[in-house]
Amino acid sequence: MSPEMKAVFGMEPEAAVKYLQSKGYRISWNWHEMLDEAHARAFTVAKCARLDVLQDIRGAVTKALQSGQTLEQFKDALTPTLQAKGWWGKQVIVDGAGNAEMVQLGSSRRLKTIYQTNLQSSYMAGRYQQMKSTTDDFPFWRYVAILDGRTRPSHRAMNGRVFRHDDGLWDSSFPPNGFNCRCRVQPLTQKMIDREGAQVESSAGRMQTVEKTAGTDKRTGEVVKVDVPGIKVTGAEGQPHIFAPDVGFASSPAASHALDDLLYQKAVTTLPNRAMALQEVQQTLLSPVRRRAWKGFVDTAISSPYAMNKSMAVGVLAERDLQFVEARGITPVSGVIYVEDRMFVGPKAERHARAGNALTRAEWIALPDDLTNAQVLWDTKNQTLLYVVPSQDGRESKLVIAFNRFNKPTDLSKNQAASAFKVTAADIESGIKNGQYERVR
Repeated sequence: MSPEMKAVFGMEPEAAVKYLQSKGYRISWNWHEMLDEAHARAFTVAKCARLDVLQDIRGAVTKALQSGQTLEQFKDALTPTLQAKGWWGKQVIVDGAGNAEMVQLGSSRRLKTIYQTNLQSSYMAGRYQQMKSTTDDFPFWRYVAILDGRTRPSHRAMNGRVFRHDDGLWDSSFPPNGFNCRCRVQPLTQKMIDREGAQVESSAGRMQTVEKTAGTDKRTGEVVKVDVPGIKVTGAEGQPHIFAPDVGFASSPAASHALDDLLYQKAVTTLPNRAMALQEVQQTLLSPVRRRAWKGFVDTAISSPYAMNKSMAVGVLAERDLQFVEARGITPVSGVIYVEDRMFVGPKAERHARAGNALTRAEWIALPDDLTNAQVLWDTKNQTLLYVVPSQDGRESKLVIAFNRFNKPTDLSKNQAASAFKVTAADIESGIKNGQYERVR
């Protein structure tokens, strides 16, 4: 790793490596086809339509993180592999729609962008996780820009500004906020704020949508426009600025697997108590950035040819539900509910599709909200909690989400959804009458 990057981030790479390795893969043609929260959970390189090449590139980035490779070392190691596989130089490539286009594949310049963007994003995601785990002591975050001739004016205007860690600003503006952005965030205690006389700001009422150009689709000639959240700020010289991330950077590590692990740990440690911890986790999962991240997870899983063994937190077990299973001698691993991508693709998903009782994309996307008002049943035979929510297709049916087969001694990891499918309301009522299901709430 370059001395400049070490100076910028100043942290060990373990959390950054874990963040990068936790990502799935996503094939995309134009880089603006997959933006923001989706990038936090899937690794992609524009015009890279081969999964093996995508795996090679991520493997090289991961090695660069682990061993501290410089940019030149990274390029020297990866270039021969890409050239041998034909992913190099300008070539005429046919996209998924059958259109032929002259495109730039691998090049020294592209590898530089891949190296810098992924290392910066990974390090800052690791930093975010560390900071989020210490917000009880360090509840305030200060935006810090490197002030030199390369600093963007709006990034310069943000330098030194302090917001609470849970301010909505960080949902779209946690660094890096663009290609080659070198900004970072510094955590602060209340004593530090008082000692420095720093002003804690709020983004409430100051956020606005900024339309930015993502580029031109060469296939259609369409100029692609993207709405990006921004905040009104005033620079040191009194000039007004709108600070907004570049296209593709308006996200947050809150959308990544890094926060999933943090949510899991918070539910396990249950500080200051379990009910309050689960309530805080639930609020996070229903935040705008997490809703967008869940939508990105669903879309990525549905579009993938096979499961990549990735999961995402989608809800929490209510305190009453936890007490119910504990009264039966069962101790759940945590109160956080996860859904694996195998629920969308694979044998089980295909079986439900053939039976006509699979969840629709819209029903999957609505799941975090629907779970908060679900009817909860206990499957007396399988020792499984069932969360029943109404379907969206107008039919006389309900969605049944089965969570955590508690009686399996091998279930030592997070609470994974066991199944998701549709049944009729009549079947649910019949199961209750014959003792198959017991009402929890």
